[in-house]
Order: sequence, then C-alpha cells, then structure tokens
Amino acid sequence: MGMSLLYQVLEPLPDAVSALRRARGLLGALTEWAEEPFAPEVGPVVTVDQFHYARRYFTWGDVERRDGSPLPPDGLAEFWHVLARTDAVRGRDAYRVEVELRPEIAEVWPLLEERGLQLSLPGWSTPPFRGRGPDECCPEAELDLMVQAVGPLGFDVSWEGSLRGLPSSKLCGVQLCLNSVWTDQCTEPAPGTHAVYLSIGTRNRDVQEEWLEGTGLSLGPAVVGW
Repeated sequence: MGMSLLYQVLEPLPDAVSALRRARGLLGALTEWAEEPFAPEVGPVVTVDQFHYARRYFTWGDVERRDGSPLPPDGLAEFWHVLARTDAVRGRDAYRVEVELRPEIAEVWPLLEERGLQLSLPGWSTPPFRGRGPDECCPEAELDLMVQAVGPLGFDVSWEGSLRGLPSSKLCGVQLCLNSVWTDQCTEPAPGTHAVYLSIGTRNRDVQEEWLEGTGLSLGPAVVGW
C-alpha cells in the first residue's frame, strides 16, 4: 500500500510545550478517535550543547554515522584518543561505538559534527525518560513530563487515529517533532525547531487534497511518512 504522507502544519511553535499542545489540539479537532502515543524517540545528539544536556538523563550512547554507513577509517584520531584516555568504550563494531557519556567526550566537538557523526541514545534509565519498546504506547502523563524535560534534545512522537471525513484510518494521525523535522520516512536534527504534521494514511489518495483544503490549515509539501 506504500507509505503515508505527512504534511507540516505551518504555524510558529516557540517551545516544546506549545508544540505538544498544538499536536493535541489537532487530535481533538480532527480525529474521531486516537490511540495513546507510541513510545517517543529521543535524540540523536549532534551538538555539544545537546551532549552536555543529555548527560543529565543518559549514561551511555552509540556514536555512529548519520547515514548509517561504517565508521570512517581516518580522521577520528582525536576522538579515539579521548575514548582511550577516559576508558569510555563499552563496545564497538564497524558501524558504532558504545560509549559512556563521560564529560571529556565534549572535547571532540565540532569534530563529530564535521565528520557526519551523531550520538544515539538507546539507553533510557533516568526518569522521566523511561525505556519502552518501539511498539509500546506511552501514557500521556509520562509524555508531559518528558516534553517538559526535553530541553535541546531531539524528540519525536506520533499518535495514530481516525481523521474525521477520511474513508480509511490506516496510518492516519499526528506526528510531533521537537528540535527536529521530518524528512522522508525519518526525522532529521534541527535544534531549536519544533514541528507538527498530519499523516493522511495510505488509502485516501482520491480525497486527500480536498480533505486537506477543508481543514483550513496552512500546510507544507508532502513528505514520505510512516
């Protein structure tokens, strides 16, 4: 059936809490029903400010290439030196290095950015960032606490629901991105930028343009979504 299409709601969203409020407002205004949000994703860390903030809640992470390719064989001598000096490595393979988030790792910025690397944060342990499986739901009360604490970190969460007036609810709903934006099928880091998207599913192609116009919202171009 293909992928859903996402359309950004083009409105100013000055902070994370107001962005969450807008996402919920769209759910209330446009859906007949909506499920609890799926477990959010936090990160990746791409700036040194994000790294310092992440250390408040996360003890380890994976350094990897943004494009998913193997780690570069050259150009990371300073990075390897810092890891060796601090004994921060917990594991590694050709694609990633699992590291403890020692404060000294901040010394290798902006090298990590320049070499196209990022720090993923798979290890949730400190409230309010509690670990959940990718197919698990997140209670709205927990989501509130995470958004209040997210600071400069990238964060995205989605709600599936039935958009009123569309014939099919499959993969319909709302997507929230904090300090990030949605590109084709994934988020990209965008510190300081918050965005809300409508997902119009995979089975509404014949009526989607009319439906979108009927919302009265100013919307961005379609991007490949869920």
